[in-house]
Amino acid sequence: MSTPNLAIAHIQASQDQKEVTANAAFDALDLALTASLTVDCSAGGTVSVSAADLRRHVRLVLAGSPGAGFTVELADVPRLLAVRNATDAAAIVSNTAGLAAVEVPAGSELMVHSGPGGVTGVGAAGGGVYDFGVVAFTAPPPGAVIGKVVLPRAIVIPADFAGARGHVDTPPVANWVVDVTRNGLSIGTITVATDGALTFATVAGAAVPIAPGDVLRFVADPRDTPAETAIAGVAVTIAAEVAS
Repeated sequence: MSTPNLAIAHIQASQDQKEVTANAAFDALDLALTASLTVDCSAGGTVSVSAADLRRHVRLVLAGSPGAGFTVELADVPRLLAVRNATDAAAIVSNTAGLAAVEVPAGSELMVHSGPGGVTGVGAAGGGVYDFGVVAFTAPPPGAVIGKVVLPRAIVIPADFAGARGHVDTPPVANWVVDVTRNGLSIGTITVATDGALTFATVAGAAVPIAPGDVLRFVADPRDTPAETAIAGVAVTIAAEVAS
């Protein structure tokens, strides 16, 4: 006989050396409450985590460079887990029940619960909200930097800037695009439409990890010809999370 979820052996009434079974149970509980497991996700696709590994680890660290989104499939063991995605791509965490799943962006860490209903998120593991923004009161010339932010801590910008908000007092006469760059390379765009609506997109629709010291710039589209003159009062706030 053993416990229903962690499969820790029970002490039998008639057995000798009960201390051996008891000590093994203590060790198993210690691991289940404290141990981390590094999972190599370099191959991408679907990466499986066994029941034995889930029972003896409370934290999964996803490692490697899959280069594209991938799936981590958990065995059918009810567990509350911290999942740290240390790869360069977003991870979908599911289980063999095949129902609900949770996305863990690159560079972030989430608490999840795996059970009969699938995998559900229960909050950030040691992270938190980190929002920042930019404002331009008058129409900038093409290619002008309208905002610059130096990040003091590691954060994760979610896919397609999910949660970002923006407003414009005077819309442009034609769709107006702002390029968002990290250390000079584009990570996405913000488009202001003629009706004042703003749309957000990250490169390849992926989450963007930001390291301490990274410089983000908001750059008016250099291809804006003739130069936009009507737009005024643009404000944008980017929603991000502190990476754990």
